[in-house]
Amino acid sequence: MKQFKLVQFLFLILLSGIGNMAFAQEKEIVKILNRELKKEVKNQIKSSNFNGDTIRIIEEFSITKDKKLTFTIKKTSPNFTGYQIIKQEVPLNKILKIAKDLQIILETERNAVSETFITFNEEKKEEKLQGSMFFVYLTIEKRNEHLGDELQKAFEKAGYKVTKEYWYD
Repeated sequence: MKQFKLVQFLFLILLSGIGNMAFAQEKEIVKILNRELKKEVKNQIKSSNFNGDTIRIIEEFSITKDKKLTFTIKKTSPNFTGYQIIKQEVPLNKILKIAKDLQIILETERNAVSETFITFNEEKKEEKLQGSMFFVYLTIEKRNEHLGDELQKAFEKAGYKVTKEYWYD
């Protein structure tokens, strides 16, 4: 009987260790995304690829208690007056693919991404959308397919199967 309890105890320790490893890898996903977003903000105006759109970080990438990846930015653009506050949120287990087509995108199950756009110009307007693409707002760095590989590995180590698809600058 004592041996059975010891086996149960060791099994519980093993399970908690696996959970901690997955949590550590979720932190790694956030670390990578925040590192790259900070580089993007720092270099956006200096880039030869600068198109006039600028972003500022309002809330860095984070993972909520209910395992949702989220972040908030402020965007200005010559294509509209004023500015937008953009918040995106997606459950980690709904992310299917990572890809790049001018910017890095996390493709998800249908309507898994919640986006809130608050536009401030003559008047304040809020729009909420559901979609299948989580835009990471990383556009400036080119020939960075290694970043896709790094993110894919971090997702995999955290227990999420995410495939890397096309990677076009």
